[in-house]
Amino acid sequence: MLIDRVFEKRSGSSEARGFNELINLFGGRKTASGETVNERTSLVQPDVFACVNVLSDDIAKLPIHTFKKTENGIESNPDHPTAYAIYARPNPYMTAFVWKKLMMTQVLTWGNGYSYIQFSENGYPKALTPLLPETTNAYISPKTGMLWYQTVINGKPVELYDHEVLHFKGLSTDGIHGKSPIGVVREHIGAQAAATKYNAKLYKNEATPRGILKVPAFLDEKPKENVRKEWKRVNQGENIAIIDNGLEYQSISMPLQEAQFVESMKFNKAQISMIYKVPLHKLNELDKATFSNIEHQSIEYVRNTLQPWIVNFEQELNVKLFMDHGQRSGHYVKFNVASELRGDSQSQAEYFKTMHETGVLNKNEIRELIERNPIQHGDKYLASLNYVFLDFMEEYQRLKAGGALKGGDKKDEG
Repeated sequence: MLIDRVFEKRSGSSEARGFNELINLFGGRKTASGETVNERTSLVQPDVFACVNVLSDDIAKLPIHTFKKTENGIESNPDHPTAYAIYARPNPYMTAFVWKKLMMTQVLTWGNGYSYIQFSENGYPKALTPLLPETTNAYISPKTGMLWYQTVINGKPVELYDHEVLHFKGLSTDGIHGKSPIGVVREHIGAQAAATKYNAKLYKNEATPRGILKVPAFLDEKPKENVRKEWKRVNQGENIAIIDNGLEYQSISMPLQEAQFVESMKFNKAQISMIYKVPLHKLNELDKATFSNIEHQSIEYVRNTLQPWIVNFEQELNVKLFMDHGQRSGHYVKFNVASELRGDSQSQAEYFKTMHETGVLNKNEIRELIERNPIQHGDKYLASLNYVFLDFMEEYQRLKAGGALKGGDKKDEG
C-alpha cells in the first residue's frame, strides 16, 4: 500500500517538490557563480545564518501560554495537559526553546517545519518529535481528498494522518507545501560564497593579484620554467622582484575597486535580509542607522516580521494540539510578546504606572509580571475621579455644583 501511494498521481507542486529534493540529494543546484547551494549548505553563508539565527532566536525566546475563555473572561490555564508540552518540555531531548528554534530554522531554510505529535492514552499530546524536512512530504489522496504525510522515523518509512503532524509552513502557493526561501536567494548566496572564496584566496596569496610576465622574445620551455620558479619564489616573500631583459608584468585580475567588492557584498546582504524581512541593523549593518530609526525599525520588525510567524504558529498549535471538545470549551495557546515589546526600565515603569492608574492592572498583577510576590490589599483596582461617562456628565456636574458648600454654610442647613 505504501508503494502504491508513493507512485500515485500527485499534483504538479508535489512533483516539483520531489524534483527539488532529488537535486538536493546530489548536492543542490549550481549557481551562476559556480557555487552549489542547497538548504543545508546555505547556513554556511554568514548573512543567511545571521537572518535565520535572529528570527529563530526571537521566536524561540517567546513563551507560549495556555488560556481558556470562560463566561467571566479569559483565564490562564497552565495545568492543562497540553501546556507542559509546549511551555517546558516538548520531548525528552529538547527544551521548549530548542524545539521552537529548530522548527523556525527548518521553516526559514526548507520552507516547512514538521513535528510528530505523540498522543497519550487520554488523547492529549505527550511529546512533539521533530521530523526531518528533507524526508517528510505532504500529499492529498486523489480518491478520498484526505491530507496525509509520508516521513522516515528511526530509518523506517511511516505514513501519518494530518492530525498527527504539526506542519509549520512559510510562503505557499497551494496551502499544502511551503516554498523554500533559499530557492529565491540562491544566486545571492552563491555570489556571496564565491566572493568569500575569492577574498580568502587573495589573502592566502598575500593580496597579490593574478598576472602574466610579457617577454619580447620567444623562450624555450626550460627558460620559461626558470622564470616561473623565480617569480613564485619572489611572491612567497623569499626575494625581491627584479624584472630585467625586457620582461614586463601585467595584471589579469580585476581590481577590487572595479569589481565593487564591498558594495556587492552589502548588496547581497541587503537582498537576503529583504527576503527574510530582517532589518539591516540586526545584522550589524549600521551605515545608515540612527537611534530614532533603529527604534522605529524595531517596532516595525515585531509587527511586520515576528507577528505573522507568531500567528502562523499559534493557529497550527491550536488546531492540532487541542481535541474538538477542548477547542469548543475555549482552550487556546498564545505567545507572550511582552518581553519583545518591553523597553528600558523607565518606559516600563511609565507603562505600569499608566495601566495601574487607569484601573487596567492592579498592583499584584503588575508584581506578577515583574516576578514579585503579591502584597496585602494589592488586588484592588484604582479609578480616577476625574473621569465620568458622557451620559452622566450633566447630572454629575449638577450634583457637584449643588453639593458644594459655600463659606460660612453649615452641613445641617437646608
